[in-house]
Amino acid sequence: MSERAGYQPYFYQLTIATILFDRKRSNTEALFMKRATAGLYQSVLTAALLLTISLPRPALNAPLGEQETARLVADAPGADEYPDAGALILYQEKNVSVAEDNTQVLEEQLLVKILKDRGRRFGDQKRMFDARTDSVEVLRARTWLPGGQTVPVEAKAINVITPPELTGAAIYADIKQKVISFGSIAPGVVIELVTRTISRPDTSAPLNLYPYWDVEVFRSDEPILEKIYDLEIPADFPEPRLFTGGGLEIAPDSADQESERPKAKHYRWEVRDEPMIHRIPYMPGTLAFAPFLLYSNVDSWEKLGSWLGAQFYPKAQPDAAIRAKVAELTAGSKTPADTVREIYLFVTTQVRNISLQLGLAGYAPTEAAKVFQNMYGHELDKAALLSAMLTAAGFENYPALSRADQVDLLEPSIPSAAQFSRVSIYVPGLFTDSTFANPLYPQTERHGLWLMPIAQYNRYAYYSRGQGARALVILPCGGTLCRIQEFPPEKSLSYSNASLELDAEGNLTGQFKTVTDGLFDAQARLALKDLTPRELEQFFRQATNSVGEGAEMQSDSLSDLRDLTAPASAGLSFSAPEVGVVQGEMMIVRLPQAPFEFAGLPYFPELKEREFDFVADGPFVLASEISLGLPEGWTVAYSPEDLSRSSQFGRWNIDCSISGGRLNFSRRLMLTSRQVKTYDYPDFKKFCESFTLPRYSLLLLEKKAAPGK
Repeated sequence: MSERAGYQPYFYQLTIATILFDRKRSNTEALFMKRATAGLYQSVLTAALLLTISLPRPALNAPLGEQETARLVADAPGADEYPDAGALILYQEKNVSVAEDNTQVLEEQLLVKILKDRGRRFGDQKRMFDARTDSVEVLRARTWLPGGQTVPVEAKAINVITPPELTGAAIYADIKQKVISFGSIAPGVVIELVTRTISRPDTSAPLNLYPYWDVEVFRSDEPILEKIYDLEIPADFPEPRLFTGGGLEIAPDSADQESERPKAKHYRWEVRDEPMIHRIPYMPGTLAFAPFLLYSNVDSWEKLGSWLGAQFYPKAQPDAAIRAKVAELTAGSKTPADTVREIYLFVTTQVRNISLQLGLAGYAPTEAAKVFQNMYGHELDKAALLSAMLTAAGFENYPALSRADQVDLLEPSIPSAAQFSRVSIYVPGLFTDSTFANPLYPQTERHGLWLMPIAQYNRYAYYSRGQGARALVILPCGGTLCRIQEFPPEKSLSYSNASLELDAEGNLTGQFKTVTDGLFDAQARLALKDLTPRELEQFFRQATNSVGEGAEMQSDSLSDLRDLTAPASAGLSFSAPEVGVVQGEMMIVRLPQAPFEFAGLPYFPELKEREFDFVADGPFVLASEISLGLPEGWTVAYSPEDLSRSSQFGRWNIDCSISGGRLNFSRRLMLTSRQVKTYDYPDFKKFCESFTLPRYSLLLLEKKAAPGK
């Protein structure tokens, strides 16, 4: 296996499954987001576990015959039977074979019927691979027309390209993508693709270990009529560790399988009539509910950590140039925390991110010296550079693999790198997580740091997903599972302050200032950091308009969003006509909210009921304070009363008082739940809605009677 392909055949499965089965996820968080819970659906699920077989037969990975394929195409249901689907996966079979010399072969056959225009996406099939050690061969590619005729894919429509995200990154020139573009794509046609991927073993395998592992999902955004997964290994190889979720079970006819390799060990899983996934907001990842398979031939996390460490640590060594840069960066550092922060900020913000899935990138990074020279790298490469620079500064540090789930869904019984989707560097020590004195979270407990080398949109040392989850910390002597730090709700803060003046005609003037931390800080950077000056101007104008119709912006302010040590903050001063509606002797005023979208509720339970658990990015605190100058000659007839509510999901409170001609209004919501079960969702929805009731922002003013009346 190559250094980048020690996961084989994992990355092929990940690439295919990501394209077909989990379009919701992007970047490195595509497939392995949730662990399934059994028995959620009434679909027909079967699986087969096949052990030593001695009867010869055609190769396990032989594709369907012509007649059987033609029958499947002819009998395929249409859009009437699947009105919500864009396509129908008629048949998918994946056969993974591990040879005695540890060569791995993946053969896949795919039959997909296009039902609607959105199903045309299946007409471009893509397979990524490492050209140094792997090859992808197209055995059959054709389009079946409604009349039964077939149109083969032309040779010129099958191309090997450099993935667009790797353009200009010469160090990854061996990562290629084979693109198969089908012709005559329209509703009613069926595409058929048979491919073979061969992955040669790494002759310099660390610890003489040749790992194989995979995660395979048996449900997708389109319905599946039949899907089969076969694994074949030599008879004298140890049994792999197996885990299935979402109702995947052993099939009763598993012993009927045959192989042309006598006495090979076979494992088979199969599903039929699997319904499509109907996506809804804030739903868990696919592994939380779909049938899935997880396997690995590594028998302990310690051994996996040793294998990963043998590939990582030799590449994460500082050279003279790295040591010189560390000395330059930390010349003004007064504390160890300053040193770590300066090094991290350099790697995160100055070394360009390359988007490449962890599995496809491989588990051996590029040498840190080369990453420093090129000033770009994918997540693992940047982790190696960060580790090398921290080592040069004298800091103990360890790479760690983790998941990007909102809740911990690691399956501890299967030591497999396929369970992870991101890399961080853990620095033991007594640090605080922030240099910003959060007004609701002024001090933090001292702890080690989990540093994500590509987190260019997060405050220093903050991460929204993966908090409290288990990570594989890779030590020089092996690996161990540890819990990642979990932040309290106060760490994710949106705090808005407004000083407003209301005149007798209902015109409102004033200013808003919002300061953020944690989740809200990340939202602000994602929304604004990369905008052009003209786009920023438009953003502030839209924010002004949200205060009231006809509002005009007087001035605006925005913190330096490139500075990850400072909180993301924004300010706005404005004048808005007739925010208060005068009706005779009365004036109706709705107290305005913070005008910045990133400062509001990050998520809200809109749906009346849910099929899946409600899962979001974590606890937070939303707080605001308004000081409103009342117009002379008017008095308050109605204002929100002081209220508070508490539940298992959090608490909120509203306080309102009048003093010296000013109304002081504050409210605060703390949500403490990351995940809400479907049976708790109605109560969760009621709790959240109770905080946003219109009457809690309504103000009624009454004109004072003239003296003597």
